Amino acid sequence: MKSLSMLKASLLCGVLLFSFNTQAKSTVETSSDVGLVLIPAIAWGLSQWKEDSEGQHQLYWSLGSTLVTTELLKYAIHERRPDGSGNDSFPSGHTSLTFSAATYVQQRYGWKTSLPFYAAATYVGWSRVDSDKHYTKDVLAGALIGYLNARYFTEPYHGVQVSAYSDAGSIGLNLHMAF
Repeated sequence: MKSLSMLKASLLCGVLLFSFNTQAKSTVETSSDVGLVLIPAIAWGLSQWKEDSEGQHQLYWSLGSTLVTTELLKYAIHERRPDGSGNDSFPSGHTSLTFSAATYVQQRYGWKTSLPFYAAATYVGWSRVDSDKHYTKDVLAGALIGYLNARYFTEPYHGVQVSAYSDAGSIGLNLHMAF
C-alpha cells in the first residue's frame, strides 16, 4: 500500500514536471517550475517517511488554503505580469506554495530540517522575478501567504520547538514540548 502511494505521487510529479517544462522559456524559469513541484513533494515524502499521516493532512490543508488564498487574490487584483503574459501577477503562486511547504516542514519538524526547504523556496521566489514573471512585491506577498497558512494549519510533530514572539513592548522565545 505504501509503495503504491509513492508510485502515484512519483507519476503525478512526473506529469506536472513535463507539463511545466513544455511551457518554460529559460533554465531559470524551468527550475522554478521544478521547485514548485519538488519542494511540496519532498515535504510530503518526509511525512510519508516518518509515517506521519496527521502531518500529511496538515500539509494538505496548508497547501490547499495557500492555493485558494493565492488564486482568490490573483482573481481580485488582476495585476499585469512584468513580461505582459497575463493578468495574474499578484501574488506569486510558485512562491506561496513553496514557502507553505517550507514553513510546514519548519513547524512540523524543526528549523534544521527546514533550512534546505527555505533555501529552495527563496530560490524559486528569486527565479520568478529574474524570469520577469513577477515583481518583487508579488514574491514577498506569496511568501507571506504561504508562511501564514502553514503556520496556522501545522503543529509540531514531537520533541522541542523554539519560536520567537513579539508583543506590545516585549519580545521573547516560546518553548514548546510535545510528548
